Amino acid sequence: MTKMRVAIYVPYVPDENTTPPLGPLYLLSVLENKGFDVWLFDERLEKMALNKLLEFKPDIVGISAVTAAYNRGLEAAKRIKSLNSRIKTVFGGPHPSALPETVIKEQAVDFVCVSESEISLSDLCCRVRDNDLSCKSLQAVSNLFYKDGNNVCFTDRRKLLSGRELDALPFPAFHRMDIDAYFSNTQAHGLFKKGKRILPLMSARGCPSKCTFCCRVMGDILRERSVESVISEIKYLIATFGVDEIYFEDDNFTLNKKRALEILDKIAFLSPGIYIKFANGIRADALDRDLLSAMKRAGAYSLSFGIESGCTETLKKMHKRLNIQMAKENILLARSMGFFVGSNCIIGYPGETVHDIEESLKYFLDLPLDSMAIVNLVPFPGTEVRKICKENNCLTKEAQNWDNYYFSINNPIPLVESREVSKKELIRLIRKAYRKMYLRPSWIMKTVRHVPMDNIVRGILKFFPHCIQRK
Repeated sequence: MTKMRVAIYVPYVPDENTTPPLGPLYLLSVLENKGFDVWLFDERLEKMALNKLLEFKPDIVGISAVTAAYNRGLEAAKRIKSLNSRIKTVFGGPHPSALPETVIKEQAVDFVCVSESEISLSDLCCRVRDNDLSCKSLQAVSNLFYKDGNNVCFTDRRKLLSGRELDALPFPAFHRMDIDAYFSNTQAHGLFKKGKRILPLMSARGCPSKCTFCCRVMGDILRERSVESVISEIKYLIATFGVDEIYFEDDNFTLNKKRALEILDKIAFLSPGIYIKFANGIRADALDRDLLSAMKRAGAYSLSFGIESGCTETLKKMHKRLNIQMAKENILLARSMGFFVGSNCIIGYPGETVHDIEESLKYFLDLPLDSMAIVNLVPFPGTEVRKICKENNCLTKEAQNWDNYYFSINNPIPLVESREVSKKELIRLIRKAYRKMYLRPSWIMKTVRHVPMDNIVRGILKFFPHCIQRK
């Protein structure tokens, strides 16, 4: 008997992030265990991904959509339906989870799975396979939106997976994608990389912080995998794919210090050893010398700190309770211990003044950072800050197009314009900050020792046309 085929499609987003998508890969691993023939098609790496998907002849297509990918995902669904209306299309990811009732009303969309979908998508695909799509049957599938004639129907929300349930999940299905395309890709998550065969890992889901700009797609409850499960996955990645570097993608790896130390200590004893990069933002005021020393022993070399603003007033507006003095001390400590250090800076928050922005940028530029992403605020659907922007009527005309909802490093697209800061002024401040950060001879001379010169030249040429514009 021929296995039913399920494809997951990841539409292109021009943010240059080509890290393998853990969410879809977890979904595929669960479906594979259920007996489905599965594959990931990623347009970020392969321009003809949709054509290859159609050649795969899937019965079900899941479309994973962050906000900036939603329109392209919808166009893909329309094309799929036009060629074969029997193929079932299922949307999931941050954008459909935030706006499920809008997405399900599209003619080319059959189903929307919201929040964590390992269980719901698996249950849905089994019903498609069994040709059991009655309303009564679909109502037993959690986290699901579907249509019954002209009516939009939805089912009960399932509790987020517990730590024990996360342990029970099969590892992400890296073997069900073109992994050589990832390994040969020259892009890294951030400026620095040491390994040649790099894969991501998430040891826990969720973050209890209440930052207003965050979608919190993993929920606000921290759910931790066991230390044994994390180490087992790392050993599997090394043995199966020859991985020599791991990107930890946790939202809050250091929140549970005892657990973090135990994971790091076990990684330090792995043979062969690997490089570790904390590419996602580590909370900068939740570190100490013990954690940094353990990271060093484990092979960690690069830390990204989630600071977001160097202005205390802006941090208050963001509901980000961060001690920026302690954050500064920890960055200086990490730098003194030989780590590459980077951070994120968001500017243009509603109510933020030019003086606030300049104060924030001075804080960052006074730090010995090796890299910094300076981005305008992106008011994603489902966030508290989007409600604030709507209430204050400060969304720009560019904000009407979902395609613009990504962090554009080299050519900012202002989605928020307040009385305090115009779009023009926001762009000027971002470009000025990038010039100060990356066109300094001292930075170039320091960085050339760790990054190939052709990469630096390519980066400067990419940023230069935009950064030199002062208006």
